[in-house]
Amino acid sequence: MSAITLSVTACGQKNQLVSGNAAQTSTAPISTSSVQSPAPTVAATPTPEPVLQKKIKAYYSDQDETKLVEKEVTISYKKDSDVYGAALNALKKSDDPKAIPLFDDLKFASSTFDKTKGELKVDLTFGPKTQLGAPGEEMFLNALKKTVFQFPEVKALYILKDGKQVDSLMGHLELPYPIKRPN
Repeated sequence: MSAITLSVTACGQKNQLVSGNAAQTSTAPISTSSVQSPAPTVAATPTPEPVLQKKIKAYYSDQDETKLVEKEVTISYKKDSDVYGAALNALKKSDDPKAIPLFDDLKFASSTFDKTKGELKVDLTFGPKTQLGAPGEEMFLNALKKTVFQFPEVKALYILKDGKQVDSLMGHLELPYPIKRPN
């Protein structure tokens, strides 16, 4: 039987032990101790940051890898400075089997935008499947440029590979540094 035992003592009176609903008289001394349970705590639920969304154009290869395919996609991001990274990451996946991602084996290590200069720096890390021939590298660069230059505030694009400025991303085309917005 699990019952809560409460002991009551009074000066000059017999000790009474109350268990459940029945009261018993006892002449033996009863020790009293008070056990306090901690106050219940309510975990604060973090307020989720609002998710911003924007429709952009994303660029992929056709099935023959001969031309770019433009798709309108909706990107989600938490703050305005994250929009460029979200746009670049949209290039890594496609729901359309006729639009093949050129960036699926690529990691965008960082993307930082300098508002005062209008310069976007993108640091890429290539996986083994990212190596393309000269036509593929040209499509890759065009997809990257078209994606970032759809944001009117981006005036110049700096592309880094593993944190370093390189002459060519895949060894076929010379990479201008920076790439300036076309007129």
